[in-house]
Amino acid sequence: MDADLLVFTSPAYVFHTTGAMKVLLDHLGYRWIPHRPAKEMFGKRAIIITQCLGAGGKSAAKDIEDSLSWWGISDIKVFSFKLMSNIVWDRIPEKKRDQMTSRLIDAAGKLKRTDFTRPARTCLKVKFKFYIIRKMQAGIGKDNPEYYDYKYWKSNGWIDRNRPWRREKMARCESVW
Repeated sequence: MDADLLVFTSPAYVFHTTGAMKVLLDHLGYRWIPHRPAKEMFGKRAIIITQCLGAGGKSAAKDIEDSLSWWGISDIKVFSFKLMSNIVWDRIPEKKRDQMTSRLIDAAGKLKRTDFTRPARTCLKVKFKFYIIRKMQAGIGKDNPEYYDYKYWKSNGWIDRNRPWRREKMARCESVW
């Protein structure tokens, strides 16, 4: 929760992320917007790095990106590398190694210039998800005010006027933990 930047890396296995990465993402499924999202995630930045021999890197990154977006993260950068040769670094052609290294050094330079004291902006796609789920949670709360996810949303003020991307109001939010 305190990290300035989240970095996820995974090779592509049959066009998807690894089983271990999938287990991690599934384990944190309760943090998806429809359930109990962590308000801290709405201002986070993330980088996803995938690699594959040929195809599949982008779809592996999409597995991770989907979960991050549903956590409330908007600023997600993806770097997907097609090795097209050996998977051992020293056996990859020098030109290919230089291309990959250059892209990552450029990204690191941009990150170095990022003001991490300011949260990333929440994009419309994430806000749209939030508002749709807010309506759903409000409906659930009318029928079952003891439903755990609804109580979490209510305690954070999200059923009312508070929003997780409004930092000035977050200090007053309480959790039901």
